Amino acid sequence: MGTGGGKVKVPEFNIAAYHLWLEERAREEKHKQKSHFVTISREFGCDGFQVAEKLCDLFNSKQSSKWIVFTHQMLEKLAEDEQLGSGLIREVNSGRYSFMNWFIDGLVPDYLQSVQSQVFTRIRTLILNLAEKGNCIIVGGGAQIISSELDPEKFNSLHARLYGSFHWRVKSVMEKFGLSQVEAEKMLKERQFQRSKFVEDFTGKSSSEPGLYNLMFNSDRNDSNIIARTMLSYAEHAKFFKS
Repeated sequence: MGTGGGKVKVPEFNIAAYHLWLEERAREEKHKQKSHFVTISREFGCDGFQVAEKLCDLFNSKQSSKWIVFTHQMLEKLAEDEQLGSGLIREVNSGRYSFMNWFIDGLVPDYLQSVQSQVFTRIRTLILNLAEKGNCIIVGGGAQIISSELDPEKFNSLHARLYGSFHWRVKSVMEKFGLSQVEAEKMLKERQFQRSKFVEDFTGKSSSEPGLYNLMFNSDRNDSNIIARTMLSYAEHAKFFKS
């Protein structure tokens, strides 16, 4: 395999679908009692986006209210685009959320914060507001940690983690990016380190902590269809959709 890297499918941000979802959530805001949302965390090489898309399709086939997927890349786009994210990038209502400010940077003015901290703060605010709107599946971005202290009387959440053996994930990266084994191993190690460091630096917690999740899946043994259908079954049996 070469270094072409043309095989990977980059999740696209469908602006039209996003605005339709926002409009529907606004219409239903007055009637809902609880917000429902899902987070999917994954080791690099495990396809969380594919699982999220399949799960979203399953939810939409069962529910009258539309569900939508947000990836870390989509969150970054919203955080960077003032016009797109203007309705979601706002101060979190402290009366709605029950946790303390985790970040030391929150104690100093914005202009003294690091660029990384400002980006994470915006993404954190986005995640909390998406969770409040409900009917969304958030992939990555430390969403499972950021949302872990939300009031269960107001939120129904389902958190899943995808993991896999090093060998399986290397093979997955080789196929997805069109890389040699050596290149794939290098990419996997670098990206996994960056991903883990991003979350741990700003939350003080590790994404690999089992206590954060309702469900954990070994991607070596479960394909995206099985994982999505198992998550749907769990949601139904756990009365996840109940208000």
